[in-house]
Amino acid sequence: MVPVQRAVVAAALVAGAPAFAQSAAITESASALQFSMNGTEMMVTRSGPSCPSSCIQPMIAARGVETLGELEVIGFLQTAVSTGSGLLIDVRMPGAYSSGTIPGAVNVPVATFLPDNPYRADLLSALGVTNAETAPEFGGAFSLVVFGLGPDDKAANDAITHLLEAGYPADKLKYYRGGTSNWTALGLNSSVGQ
Repeated sequence: MVPVQRAVVAAALVAGAPAFAQSAAITESASALQFSMNGTEMMVTRSGPSCPSSCIQPMIAARGVETLGELEVIGFLQTAVSTGSGLLIDVRMPGAYSSGTIPGAVNVPVATFLPDNPYRADLLSALGVTNAETAPEFGGAFSLVVFGLGPDDKAANDAITHLLEAGYPADKLKYYRGGTSNWTALGLNSSVGQ
């Protein structure tokens, strides 16, 4: 294989894209993106799972929320999780979580962060927020790294949005965009969620 072909194959593997998939939109508003290079019109298209349910997510989940790569997630596990000051949050549904997750992750499905969840104040309290029902204070709240399935799963973005709307400080939130699909594509081990 020539280097360009290897790069294309490697990019498809890292993205978790099936080799022969149906055409799909890139984002909810774009099925293809065009640009010009040296006077030649070029186009970026996507094959893979259907969008809107599986749209490619932006690299930045929200203003002030840092996006992490795999080494930074491991560093967070070694520091914040190990010392009890942070949590790695898998927002996928319990069935997906129990079939395999990042070691050290806890399962908090994205729906539990919704404003209409009658137990959301309890969840915030469990995350270290005091006075969660009346006047939330976040000084003792955990630092969180939030992830889902991967770069085309908006569940982590939604969870971060709901946490920010609840007043959770952006500097206590981090986003692992790669999720379990990038984690396993890179050969990193999974653990069975419990």
